[in-house]
Amino acid sequence: INMSIVLNKFVLKGNTGKMEKIQKIFKPKYIHIAVIILGIIFMSLSIFHTNMWFDESYTIGIVRHSFSEIWNITSYDVHPPFYYFCLHILNLIFGENIIVYRLFSAITIALTAILGYTHIRKDFGEKVGFWFSFLTLMLPVSAQYAGEIRMYSLGMLLGTIMCIYAYRIYKKDIHKLTYVFFGLSSLTLAYTHYYGVLLAGVINLALFIYLIKNRKERKQDLIKFTITAVLQVVAYLPWLIVFASHLKGTSFWITLTFPGSIYEILTVQYKGNLAFQPIILSTAFYAYLIYMVASTPKKERKPGTWGFIIYIGIILLVLVICAMLHSVILLSRYLLILNGAFMFSIAYFMAKDTNKVRMITICLIILTLSAFSNCKTIRENYAENNRDFKTYLDENIEDGDIIIYSGAINGAVITTEVSQNHDNTSYFYNKEHWGVHDAYKAFAPYMVIEEDLSKILDNYTGRIWIVENENTHQLCDEIAEKYDVKKLEEKQFINKYKDYRYTFELIEK
Repeated sequence: INMSIVLNKFVLKGNTGKMEKIQKIFKPKYIHIAVIILGIIFMSLSIFHTNMWFDESYTIGIVRHSFSEIWNITSYDVHPPFYYFCLHILNLIFGENIIVYRLFSAITIALTAILGYTHIRKDFGEKVGFWFSFLTLMLPVSAQYAGEIRMYSLGMLLGTIMCIYAYRIYKKDIHKLTYVFFGLSSLTLAYTHYYGVLLAGVINLALFIYLIKNRKERKQDLIKFTITAVLQVVAYLPWLIVFASHLKGTSFWITLTFPGSIYEILTVQYKGNLAFQPIILSTAFYAYLIYMVASTPKKERKPGTWGFIIYIGIILLVLVICAMLHSVILLSRYLLILNGAFMFSIAYFMAKDTNKVRMITICLIILTLSAFSNCKTIRENYAENNRDFKTYLDENIEDGDIIIYSGAINGAVITTEVSQNHDNTSYFYNKEHWGVHDAYKAFAPYMVIEEDLSKILDNYTGRIWIVENENTHQLCDEIAEKYDVKKLEEKQFINKYKDYRYTFELIEK
């Protein structure tokens, strides 16, 4: 039913007061606010749990350390320290609280969506701001990473803020704090993720070139921007020097597969936690965006195309760096750092679409994918058996027992879990001689890395917990061949959370 006809009937019947109330309720800004609130609730449904996977255990381990230790340890890792500094502050305030860490990720995504109302709506109109908030909160990727104890959502927030203020500098929409907000968001983004370094570098360089070309009428802005850029470089230089000095010892573990990696990059926004790659739907959505770009007049399409150019350009730049380093650093989840620019471009062209049937169809597809993805995440995150292995360890581990594992992925999680309530030492038997000694100081003092079993067991007598993957007994067999041991117990656990599997073998030497 056409809303205007309904409202006219109210007027004819003398219900002017009621009509005014309805008009107030259905004001675009109130609908926008309602979508933000509902979106925040939706993406937060799955985050109130204390499970962890390896990357999260690394985060939890490293934020236990001091600021100076975090600085030193992350210089050997593949991510800068700012996110870990933020969580360390939370650790100092609330103690080690996994829920608080997850809430931090959810809050940063929520703040990114709110920028659609507070900033993008102002700069580009109500429709663009609305669709930006809707996409940021409702695409499957948001609910998937809202509860991840990792830096991607923070990077997305900082990248979005930086791009907004870069655009305002470009458009001369400048107030006293514009350069401060731009410079701080750019610098902290570079200190959050290396894709953030690339994004900040590209935006700063593009803005600098533009101001140089228009230096006659933008002289003051060129001076202010140059000062801001120089301060950023000076502030980032200490980290750049430290990281460069440790680069040779940094391990890049990412691999590319074909066509798997291509599918992941194309579907990262739409897959979420789905068990399949929605390649057909995502391809159709990209085709729709290409159609909208082509059908939008050239004078109107420029702001929207910038986000796409930035997104695709950074991916191409990463591929060039991969070739130069002879290492792979392209990973689909890293693209969340660029999501602000990408979501803006999609929102910009969706706002140009006047076909209601098409828009409703797109919304229903997005909401359906998100609903299925989030339901699956909720079932996995809140599965009853997820904490069984922790309960088992807490009830059976004794003072003086040691833990040994040769698989760092599962083993590090056990170290982090056990260290919350016990003082038992864990040993990572680095049989493959990975170059992770410095980066894995994040788990110190609870994890000790050794490459020779004799250094762990020759002078030890007592109970040993061996952690292996499901149905594997390689480490236990290796120890049994070299030492006189007695097997006391074996227990297996399969977690729905991240499909982590643990085999515990308790032996005595």
